[in-house]
Amino acid sequence: MKTNTKLIAIAKNEAAYLPQWIYHHFLIGFDEIEIYINDTTDNSVAICEKIQKNYSNITFHLADKLRLDSIKENRSFQISAYNNSLHHSSNSTHLMALDLDEYLICKSMNESLQSLLERQSSPDCLSFLWYSDDYSSKKSFSHPLQSENTIYRMDHVKTISKLSRKVHSCSHHNFIYKKEERVINLLGGTIIRLDDNINTQSRRSKLTKHQLNALSAESTEPWFVLHCIYKSEEEYLASLCRGRGHNNDQRPLKVNRWGMSPYPFYPQKPIHWHPSKTRIDQYKIGFENFIQENRLTEEMHIARNFLKESTNFLADLLRDQPHLRNDHKKIFAGTKYA
Repeated sequence: MKTNTKLIAIAKNEAAYLPQWIYHHFLIGFDEIEIYINDTTDNSVAICEKIQKNYSNITFHLADKLRLDSIKENRSFQISAYNNSLHHSSNSTHLMALDLDEYLICKSMNESLQSLLERQSSPDCLSFLWYSDDYSSKKSFSHPLQSENTIYRMDHVKTISKLSRKVHSCSHHNFIYKKEERVINLLGGTIIRLDDNINTQSRRSKLTKHQLNALSAESTEPWFVLHCIYKSEEEYLASLCRGRGHNNDQRPLKVNRWGMSPYPFYPQKPIHWHPSKTRIDQYKIGFENFIQENRLTEEMHIARNFLKESTNFLADLLRDQPHLRNDHKKIFAGTKYA
């Protein structure tokens, strides 16, 4: 079966990461990318416009009206955006949603997404486990992939779904299927029924510890999602300023983080992932060519400066509202504000 895969995302002030994220997911084989830009004051639109001149298969929306309508109706903007895309995906065979800090990864870096889907032709959906980047200090704006990577297994999955009559709507991490339909789901090549009464928790987004503990402690699955939560301390602190307005949380900080420290809900020893240095070098050269092809050098400079200014905004916010450091102590663990 010939596949046509579509990737959707929402983006708020993430211009510094848009080029890398778009480059990566076109490289692994997504056919279309659709981005809902919302509540944004950086140069995300300028970057998308430049890329779109060379890549007609990227679509972006100025989604503030949808965001405001969702807030007014007490709906999650994130879910509203995903479902809007779902309802306009008649040309797509598969759909997936990722955040701008999430990268779908082939561990060997030698298989395309199309090949994976064609090789696994029967399932309704494929789930991929989250792995976080390392919380140790890194240089700001480092490449997400290196020839030597220290990563940590987490308990959430993200899912790509075949679009069929079985699909009812989108959720944050996966899809909601019609109740009468039996859904075949694969995780790492093994059939798994995403069911909160059997092997998952929290709306089928988290594997149970029993399920996780059955996996290899030394290696990832052949495909996984790299969740770049930490990056550098500067970038981590800037990310807190984006808040969680997309899910109707109007607090000024992103409070579902736990600092530059280990993931507390499923503590794990590090996994060392060493892809081919040749492939990583090719990956980095390809990205530099992507930047040049789309004339993004100056835009990247602007975007990174904007992010650096966000850390100054955070410093001012914490000075003016010092209670925030104590109210949300956990999100500052391991940082200069701990």
